[in-house]
This record gives sequence, C-alpha cells and structure tokens, in this order.
Amino acid sequence: MSKKVVFIFLAVLLVASVFRLYELIDIPPGVNRDEASIGYTAYSILHTGKDEYGKLFPLSFQSFGDWKLPLYIYTVVPFVSVFGLSELAVRLPSAIIGILSVALTFYLVKILFKNNLLALIAMFLAAVSSWSVHLSRVESESNTAVFLTLLGTILFLKSFKEKKWLIIPSAFCFALTYFTYAGNHIFTTFFVAGLVFFYRDQIKQTRLNLIAFFIFLSLSGLIFYQTLFSASTTKLSGISIFGDPSVIHAKIEIPRNEHTDSQSLFARITHNKIVFAGERIAQNYLNSFSPSFLFIKGGDNNAHNIANFGNMYIVEAPFLFLGLIYLLAIRKGREKKLLMLWFFIAPIAVSITKDAPHTNRMFAIFPALQLVTAFGIWWTISELIKKDAFKKIFIAVVAFLFLINVAVYIDRYFIHFPRNEVRNWGLGYKKLDEVLSKPEFVNKKIIISRPKYSPYIYLLFYNPYDPSKYQKEVKRYPPTQDGFVDVKGFGRYEFRGIDWGKDIQTPNTLIVDWSSDVPASVKQAFHKEDIILPNDEFMFTIIETR
Repeated sequence: MSKKVVFIFLAVLLVASVFRLYELIDIPPGVNRDEASIGYTAYSILHTGKDEYGKLFPLSFQSFGDWKLPLYIYTVVPFVSVFGLSELAVRLPSAIIGILSVALTFYLVKILFKNNLLALIAMFLAAVSSWSVHLSRVESESNTAVFLTLLGTILFLKSFKEKKWLIIPSAFCFALTYFTYAGNHIFTTFFVAGLVFFYRDQIKQTRLNLIAFFIFLSLSGLIFYQTLFSASTTKLSGISIFGDPSVIHAKIEIPRNEHTDSQSLFARITHNKIVFAGERIAQNYLNSFSPSFLFIKGGDNNAHNIANFGNMYIVEAPFLFLGLIYLLAIRKGREKKLLMLWFFIAPIAVSITKDAPHTNRMFAIFPALQLVTAFGIWWTISELIKKDAFKKIFIAVVAFLFLINVAVYIDRYFIHFPRNEVRNWGLGYKKLDEVLSKPEFVNKKIIISRPKYSPYIYLLFYNPYDPSKYQKEVKRYPPTQDGFVDVKGFGRYEFRGIDWGKDIQTPNTLIVDWSSDVPASVKQAFHKEDIILPNDEFMFTIIETR
C-alpha cells in the first residue's frame, strides 16, 4: 500500500476508535439488563466456575429463563478480572471488536475487489456507521459474530493464495459464530455453504481441508445439539413468529371463524399456520430493508439503537440504491455473488422472529450493507460523472452532507441520548444500589417491586454480590408460560408486588417502588429517598418503615 493509503487507513481507524471508546463507561448511561447478566455471569465464572444457576462452565447460560451462548461471556471473564465488575469490563471487548471489524472491512474489500479507493470508502462508512457504533458500545454478541465472520472469510480467501494452513483458523472462526449469536446458526450455515460453492474450484481434497471440515462440523454440531435439544429451545420458541398465542388467535382463529363454515376446506386453506408463517416471514424480510428501519427510526428495542434515528444515515440512501443497481446489473464475478449472498441472506434469521425488523438480529448484514453503499459512491465518482470539475463538486457536496449527518448523530447520541433515554438503561438501578448500600441501611430488609423487570440482576452487578453466596440463597418464581423465570429473592432482598397497607407496617424495612406507583399519603407520612435521573425524572422512591 502507498503511504497515502496507509495514512488514510490509520486516520479512519482513529475515527472508528474515538466513536467507540469515548466515554464508554458513561454512554449508554448504565448497563442494560443483558449487560448486567453477562457481566455478573462472567464475574461468577471467574470466582466460582459456575453461572448464577450453579452450573459448572456451561456452554449455554440460563438468564431470566432465556439462554445466552457462551463465547462473549467467557470473553468478558479476563476483562472482569482486570477492571472489576463494571461497565468498562462488559463493554470494552465489544468496542475493541468493533474497531477491529472496521479494519477487517478494508482488508476484505481489498482482497475481494483489489481496489484501494473502494476499500477506504467502505471502511469509512463502517467506521462512522451509527449501527456499528451503538452495538460496539454495548455488549453485543452479534457484533462479535460479525468480527468472526469477517476474519473467517479473510482467512478462507487467503488460504488459496498464501499459506494453505489458514483454512484451519478460518474454520474455527466460522464455527465460533455458532457459539456467539443464535442468528448465526442460520446466517453462517447459508454463508459458508455459499462460500464453498463459489470457490469450489479452488478447494482441493487435502489433509488441511479435511481437518478444517472436521473442526467446523464437530464444533458446530456440538452447539447445535446444545441449542436444538437442550437449553435454548425456550428462547427460540419465545421469539419465533408463533411465540405469542394472542397473535395466532387474532391472525388465524378469528378470521377462520368469520367464515360461514369455519371448518370448510377454503377456510382451512386460507387461515392456517403455514399461510400465516409465509405471509409474516415475507413481511419481516422486506421490512428489514424498509426505509423506516434503515434510515428513519431503526428497530423498536431501545437497547439496540437510539430513538428516532435510523441504522444508516439518510445521505447513504441514494448510494445504497445505486450500489445495488451496479452490482445486480453491471458487475460480474463470484466476488460480487458472494457480496450479494451476504446482503440477501442476512434478514433470514430475523424474519422468523415475532419482533422483526430487529436491529441486533439484522446486524449480520454488516459490513455488506456499507460495501454496497460504497459501490454506489465509487461508481458515481469513477463512471457516472465524467468531468473532473463535476467530480470535485460531487465529492465536496457528499462530504458536506456526511459531515452534517454524522454531526447530528454525535449530538443525538453523546448529548441527548444519555439524558433523554436514561430510564431504559441501568443508571437508575446504579443510584438505587448506592442508597441501599449506605451504612445505615445495610441491616434492613428490602422489598422491591416489579420482579418481571429483573431488578435483581442490577443489584448483583452493581453491588457486586458474592456469587457463591447468591447461588445458595436465591429463590425463584415458577417459570412463566414462555419459560421465563423471575427471581423472588436472595439475602435481604425480596422482589414482589407492594401491598402498601400491609408492608408499611413491617419494621426495619426499605420498600422500593417506582415513584409513580407510591401513594402520596405514604410519601408524606414516612421518611423517603428518591432516585432522580439526570433528566430530572423520578424513577424510584425508597420508603423507610418505622
């Protein structure tokens, strides 16, 4: 590479690093529920070798009754040992992985298309991507899976041209995606099959290739068995399009009963699970490419994107469209086919879930989405605009629009997001734990409302609570219909609904409820402390009984 390319590469990598590391501890404002769970589980593994359910070094981690795959949790363990149980320990692995993914984007494009300008454009789009930035600043198994996919693909391609033994770590990388994120059980399977098909003429029956195949098959088989025949069936059934019985009733049973004869052949053919599944999957797939999801508001889960901001910048929209036209109608070669495979199979996993489009589950499309957009920009500069003067004007205008779009995102994310959306994150629980841990309160019993919000995991994380002690003390409610489990209590903590008439008569007790749910008469009659968020919202009220 020329010195100019190296300089731009390092400058873009610096931009990516600043976006992902700046105030990482404080933004987002406190851990979300999954971050708290992963952090405390890693802390428990570090000190006891067991998860919060007392299982020794498991391959599938039960949490709130759903299940988490193991790779990111075990990755966090050494960070917890160095930085303690903290936001930094949980988020830093994802931030580092996000930065490395930006660098790997450059190398992948360079290997596939041998074009430095295209590689730098794609790398820049990946570096400032609001989608990637947000998922790199929280714990993210999907972000980790993208990194492994990128690395596995690069090693696979390099094994043909340079060191043939690279096929073995490539197989490891692809297999590890199965241990990282559930959506990759579908995505990686399709992607690896396509990769092997497109490059079948270069894959020989050598000893190294056979070893790589055995590694991939053995590791993926192990986690598939764990997922399909053991723990994670609960989570899979809960998030599938059939996971909500009320939807099945509304979309199948009610329409069928509207027929004169609900048992007629026509009624049964037009209203059944197969027709419903086909329609819903097609809608989910197309919605994953909708302008609203990509450019306007993103997904509906506040843990995966900021409110009312798309997963891509609006300025990228025309170039994504142009890139698709160029790749589908003009560009030839298997490299183009591989990119299109990556692009179009990414929504498959999310399409079979009930809450699609979903920012986290759709992230498998990164950085294929950015590369398609980069092709649109590159095609415009290199071929569509002929005169150099117009090219310079075009570049200046596009650079200005990107600057405005990115500046708006910086303002939304780093200024307004940690203030306006703080209620959806863990800062309120962090402040709550600080109050409950005061010396004058340490011997008091604590009753906390809304056990379905899993307040226990925040208290375990921010305390941090002795894992071996917790494993002995914890009591849980029976599993719900979806298989989810809420904690009833441990130690001095009890999680249940508040009976104000009865509970305020319990001596030596702190009652914690959401401020809006505490009766005004109780607030006036008893000593209280309020947990107030940075936006001046009252989140919790702590009542001290007499």
